[in-house]
Amino acid sequence: MNSPKAMLQRILPPLGSALLLAAAFLPFKAKRQRLRVVPGVWPAAEPVLLASDMRLLPEDHFQVIEIPWASAVVRAFGSGAADVAVVSLESIMRMQDAGQKLKVLTVLSQSAGADAVLVRPGIARLEDLKGKRVGVERSAGIYLLINALESAGLSLKDIEAVPMFQSEMEAAVQSDLVDAVVATEPWLEKLSHTSSLRSVYDSTQLKVPILHLIVASERSCTASREELVSLLRVQADMAEKFWAGKPFPGMDGALRREKMNTEELAACLRHLRPLSQAENLELLKKLPQMASQVGEQMIRNGIITSFRSDSDWINPSLSEEAFR
Repeated sequence: MNSPKAMLQRILPPLGSALLLAAAFLPFKAKRQRLRVVPGVWPAAEPVLLASDMRLLPEDHFQVIEIPWASAVVRAFGSGAADVAVVSLESIMRMQDAGQKLKVLTVLSQSAGADAVLVRPGIARLEDLKGKRVGVERSAGIYLLINALESAGLSLKDIEAVPMFQSEMEAAVQSDLVDAVVATEPWLEKLSHTSSLRSVYDSTQLKVPILHLIVASERSCTASREELVSLLRVQADMAEKFWAGKPFPGMDGALRREKMNTEELAACLRHLRPLSQAENLELLKKLPQMASQVGEQMIRNGIITSFRSDSDWINPSLSEEAFR
């Protein structure tokens, strides 16, 4: 009789070969990549950041990355380092002009005075900005500045735009490096109370408002649809708590990031208007027309060279699925 050892020696090689062959023909299931989200650190994006703080976005499905500057958020998305971002409509126009492929999923909020042109004493009117140095970040601030100047019969050519981050503006004013700045909340709230600057133009005067939107890569809209729908739902639930103005567990995270106390944050949020789901879906329909108006203005001022007039870059189906 054959010994058990001899039988194993005969059976194991063909068995191993059969298993390897079967494995070669079985579909390979790669480990699913987490959805990488870069909201930016600003009040309009806080509901996403708070949801991450409170582990409402499971870490095995989502990676929420804190990036402080709007321009850095745009670069992260454009380089492929992020799948989802919270940006302004003006930023979307620049992203498209740079060839970035994206889909707008939802409109989160609208600036209602959260962006303003602040001037030093001695500057009485917008017309007085001619020849002056204006600190501005490469974000929605440029769009606001263009509109402010055009309302006074001026253009970017009539001033010296000084690129800077929002956090640098207070020091730039104190050092007499600039005569005016374009500030956005929460820095607008701080500058309004810690300097002699005053507002001469703000976002309530715009024909096309400053909108804050969630965009996603075209790939993630297909590969991570379930996660995107979940993200929209969680964001909406957290936004309702955030704008209610009442303290809740986890609120400390927002105060730490925005470097504000409860009263300052409440004052800041009064300048931002959250949108209901009905308003969001209605704005998504109007977005191509609004983008055309913004795009024409940005081309006229040399900010972009072209813009999309179609609606293929808007995907309302995820919002519809999330809130039906």
